[in-house]
Amino acid sequence: MSFARADLLGLLQQVVGELVIPDEVYEEIVIHGAGRAGSILLPWIRRVSIHDRTAAGRLSERLHAGERAAIALAKETHASLLVDDRSARAEAHREHVSYFGSLRVLSDAKQRGIVTEAKTSLDRLIESGMYISKPLYLGFLKRVSE
Repeated sequence: MSFARADLLGLLQQVVGELVIPDEVYEEIVIHGAGRAGSILLPWIRRVSIHDRTAAGRLSERLHAGERAAIALAKETHASLLVDDRSARAEAHREHVSYFGSLRVLSDAKQRGIVTEAKTSLDRLIESGMYISKPLYLGFLKRVSE
């Protein structure tokens, strides 16, 4: 989770309120990621099981199990999906699942006054491993007037 690696979970919580994750994402982050940033389940992050276990299996095999499960859970619960991966976004779109990305979180944080500038947080996300192309980076900064 990029926000955890960048030490921005507080910002994420202020923007989204509650984050719901499927069992597969819990396994990836908490069990397999033990000892890494964000590997604990915080009170505002809720683990939920998918009711239709076959739904994730019908999604593209090119996606990780956690991505497939997150899309299936978002569809099942009619929730918006926080996702940056291009392939996962395309699959969410095919499944008629609304989604938003990290840049939207940063934009909303600035718009709500949670941060005075988005660039610092964006740079932290990039330093922690998130990829963003230079044109997208510059375009985002222009959109948020930075």
